[in-house]
Amino acid sequence: MILTNRLFVRVAPSREAKSIYIFCEGLKREFDYFKYFKELDSRINIEIYKLHPHEDNSPTGLLAIAENCIIKSEKNPNPKYNFIEGDEVWIVLDVDKDKNESRVPKIKIVKERCENTANWHLAQSNPCFEVWLYYHFHSTQPIFDDSDKCLHWKRLVNNSIVGGFHSSRHPIFIESASENAESNFKTVEGKPDIGSTNVYELANIIIPLVSSKLEKVLKEIER
Repeated sequence: MILTNRLFVRVAPSREAKSIYIFCEGLKREFDYFKYFKELDSRINIEIYKLHPHEDNSPTGLLAIAENCIIKSEKNPNPKYNFIEGDEVWIVLDVDKDKNESRVPKIKIVKERCENTANWHLAQSNPCFEVWLYYHFHSTQPIFDDSDKCLHWKRLVNNSIVGGFHSSRHPIFIESASENAESNFKTVEGKPDIGSTNVYELANIIIPLVSSKLEKVLKEIER
């Protein structure tokens, strides 16, 4: 049984609906994942910023990119996106500790910025985005050595999902992922615990926008 986007029809999006602007620090996997929903139904207003290899994708670097793309000012009269009241900005980050824990204060800056700005949100996965991908197919949190390291989560996802996770078809299970991730979500000192992700909060914004298409594709899978 093959998952495809056979039901995709390109229709111009309506600006009457709110837009969702997503900024991910990953150059490919996160971008490809969220792009699936934009391509599933082009009428929904989802914009995923495409990072270039030379751009600063640190937490504060990504925040600066988002601000430059969204916020209109005298120095920035023509931002990339036409952000209007009701639109949402989501910054998607990994907790992923480094040797000097230099990411900690940077993530704190991003978190405070989002908490103090209407319709700006932070989605974090600990330690990496693969935690979110894992919950598309699993309802319980795994127990394994070095679960705080991204490399081990990447291996787990590749080994526990037949053929590995494919962003061209597996995002269709976003509803299951949201339920599984939320039921396993815990925080420690204000951030997701290891094996936790609040990307489900962003998913819960996307799901209603594509629910009819999700239902049709899932019915195709069941045949």
